[in-house]
Amino acid sequence: MKKFEFNTANKKKYQELLTHYDDIQSALMPVLHLAQEQHSWLSPEVVAHISELMGIPEIKINEVISFYDMFYDHPTARNVVQVCTNITCSMFGGREIHKGILDHFQLHNMRPSQDGKLYIQKMECLGACEMAPCMRINNIYEGHLTLKTAVQKLEVLP
Repeated sequence: MKKFEFNTANKKKYQELLTHYDDIQSALMPVLHLAQEQHSWLSPEVVAHISELMGIPEIKINEVISFYDMFYDHPTARNVVQVCTNITCSMFGGREIHKGILDHFQLHNMRPSQDGKLYIQKMECLGACEMAPCMRINNIYEGHLTLKTAVQKLEVLP
């Protein structure tokens, strides 16, 4: 098992994050985001490091990770794509776009592509009904999509 540690820049960011909270436990979610940005997912090694660093039991950290869909306890890919399939997006083709993307790239929901480029995730709601149908690519929203425009946006990703 390879030990995880924050890199030099993220050690500084971690220390800065702690100054914004009255107690260390309140900083857990931002620290998890920071770790996930560095490692791309929250592996057992990452959880162990955060537990040791913050003095929070691993079980408590894993409870937070499993509760929020923004945290990943399994490998993803370079590009995390979340497709909204809530009622508004579905009325405008969100479910068909999700299925069409999976079919076009020959992928499965929530499994990274063989080349490590794409990870597609069906989301209940992205909170952007005014852009329906929409998807989020690496935390950047793309809206008013068709299957064709969605595929085009994904084909040009690194």
